[in-house]
Amino acid sequence: MSYVIKVLPLVLLMCSCANVGSQVWKINADASHRYEYAKPSNEWELHYDLQEISGLDYDQSENQLLAINDEKGKVYQINLETGDSKVKYHFHKNGDYEGIAKVGKHIYVLKSNGKLYRYNTEKQKTKEMETGLSSKNDAEGLCYDRDKNSLLIACKGQTKDNKKGVKAIYRYDLDEKKMTSKKEIKIEVDNLEQLAKVQGLGTNQQWRLKRFSPSGIAIHPQTKSYYILSARGSLLLVYNEQQIAEYLVFLDTNALPQPEGICFDKDGNLFISSEGKGEGGKLLMYKWMDQ
Repeated sequence: MSYVIKVLPLVLLMCSCANVGSQVWKINADASHRYEYAKPSNEWELHYDLQEISGLDYDQSENQLLAINDEKGKVYQINLETGDSKVKYHFHKNGDYEGIAKVGKHIYVLKSNGKLYRYNTEKQKTKEMETGLSSKNDAEGLCYDRDKNSLLIACKGQTKDNKKGVKAIYRYDLDEKKMTSKKEIKIEVDNLEQLAKVQGLGTNQQWRLKRFSPSGIAIHPQTKSYYILSARGSLLLVYNEQQIAEYLVFLDTNALPQPEGICFDKDGNLFISSEGKGEGGKLLMYKWMDQ
């Protein structure tokens, strides 16, 4: 099933979040109000080993976060109390790793060339898996869809059919051990520009929308909405299963200069990580307000 962002000019509301550098343009006001994007509830500067943090996931079994550095074949564990990190697993040799997802005893790591590495935490063995994607697709984001026992892979590069102006997210079926044939989610970048115009977005911000390229993806555990990051332009795009855009966030580029990791804990709290740009990586938490 393909999902296309729809522009609904009659119901759009606009809100600027002052003093922080984040702006939120809302379609679903109730959904956007559940996170205070202008005021993260916690933030950490990570160890220098995670200066280039590129993927993030929540490990419910230990109530900790798992992360990867895009140059090392290591999985790091981040303590949610302190923000301290340590190497948890060595899954493979060094490479350009971009996404991580924990599924039971397995940890899946995504490489930019589309390959998946499945690490068995019990046997401490890694299996390489083909997805049909290649380096031209520039695979960046990975998350587990529990309801469909599958992985969603967000691509920063071109689509498999080389469709211009479109960014795609594909589904890898873990039961069938293969990619589904069609785009699971289709993002038409031109629609983002149209949406910005309808919402009265200033021309000084439009360049951010034109650069939209998925770098991370997560599914909200309660609402099942898709949260899609773009490191280029520091953007967060959220929409639901009914093909309706819920809202768009212009993230604070000082706090999150290159956001690539995103996940939720079991309570719906949102975590976003960013490369550190010469410092340790950055991690921000936004508390879920379930009302």
